[in-house]
Amino acid sequence: MRLKLLLFCVLFGSNVAVAAIDCGRAKTNTEKLICSSSRLSVAENVMAHSYHQAMRRGVDPYMLRSTQTQWRQDVRDACNDVPCLMKAFDERGAELDNY
Repeated sequence: MRLKLLLFCVLFGSNVAVAAIDCGRAKTNTEKLICSSSRLSVAENVMAHSYHQAMRRGVDPYMLRSTQTQWRQDVRDACNDVPCLMKAFDERGAELDNY
């Protein structure tokens, strides 16, 4: 499912996916990096879609928010380049798909 969404976004342009981050308010280096890269913006949106799908499947919302916040602080925000962030989004998306 994530691959199909990613391919759709890539084929039909980055306008299709609205960034999960408000790029007008990006403060951290990680947020600015995501906003400056269409690949990262798409990857983040695919991961965000997986997050929302997990919520719809009835995953405990408290646990989901808690693990997402922890992931953002410990994994996503530790990245300083595109490859690291791409890997982080892919791995977190896969985790969310398995909840």
